[in-house]
Amino acid sequence: MAYDYGTIVIGGGPGGLAAAYGLAAKQKVLVVENDLWGGTCPNYGCDPKKMLYRGVEVKNAALRMNGFGISGTAKIDWPSLMAFKRSYTTGVPAGTLNGLTHAGITTLYGHAQLLGEHAVKVGSPNVTGEHIVIATGHTPRYPDIPGANLLKTSRDFLDLDQLPTSIAFIGAGYVSVELANIAAAAGAEVHIIGHSDRLLRAFPKVATEALKSLLAKTGIHFHPNVELTKITPLGTMTHLHADNFDLNVDMAITAMGRIANVADLGLANAGIKADTRGIPVDDHLRTAVETIYAIGDVNL
Repeated sequence: MAYDYGTIVIGGGPGGLAAAYGLAAKQKVLVVENDLWGGTCPNYGCDPKKMLYRGVEVKNAALRMNGFGISGTAKIDWPSLMAFKRSYTTGVPAGTLNGLTHAGITTLYGHAQLLGEHAVKVGSPNVTGEHIVIATGHTPRYPDIPGANLLKTSRDFLDLDQLPTSIAFIGAGYVSVELANIAAAAGAEVHIIGHSDRLLRAFPKVATEALKSLLAKTGIHFHPNVELTKITPLGTMTHLHADNFDLNVDMAITAMGRIANVADLGLANAGIKADTRGIPVDDHLRTAVETIYAIGDVNL
C-alpha cells in the first residue's frame, strides 16, 4: 500500500521535533501540531520559567552581598521581566516552523485524531502514514471539584502582564514551589495549598522541611492537609473552600501535577489503550500497534 508519508508525527514539541528531524533525510515526514510550534518547554514551560527565575537569582545574590560591596536592594520589575521572557518566547513558534520547512518536513496545524493504524484525520483532510509517532506530551491536572474551571495554570502564570497581589498554588510539587518562589520574590502574597503535610514528597523529609523553612522566610504561606471542596468567584477574587479552610486570592493556580495528553486522539480506533498516566510502550517505544510509537512525556 502507498502511504502519504513515511511517518506522521503528532506533536511539534521537543520529542516530536527530534523524531521528525531524525527521519527527514530518509523519508517523507509530516508533523501535526494543534498549539504552539515548539511545544511546552520553550513556549510556556522550562525555558520561560528559567528566564523569570533568573530575576529571583539576581535579587537573592544582591541580598547576600548587601554590606559586602553591594548596597541597596534589588527589586523585580514584573512587566520588564516579562518583556525579557517574551523577547525569547515570542519567536519560538515561527522559528520552529521555519526550521521544519527548511528541512523539507511537511506541517499541518490542527487537532489530530487516529482513524486506524495508518490513518490520521487533521481537520478536514485525512492523511496516511506507514508509521505514526505520538508525541503529545502532558497537560495540567485539575481537581475534580466544582469551580475547577476558575483555576489558572502554570502557562497562565508564565505570561502574566501584571503579577496579582495575592496568588495561591494548589499542590506542593515542583511547579508549585518554583512558581511560588518567583511570585514571592516579585512581591506577591503567596500561598501553597497541599493535600498532605509534605513538600516535594519524592525527596527526604529532612531536606524538604529545611526548604519549607527557607521559603517561609520569604513570606510564602503553607496550608498543609487541605482537600479543597469547591472554588467560587468572589467579585474579582477567587474563593477557595475546604472543611475548616477558606482563602480569597486574586489568582489560584492548579499545580497538582500533569497528565498524559491523550484525550480525543482516537487511540481506540487504532486498538490502543491509554489512561491519564500515558500510553504503554515496549522498550522500543512501540505501542500495542507495532507501527505506532509514543515518545516523551505521553508514554508510560
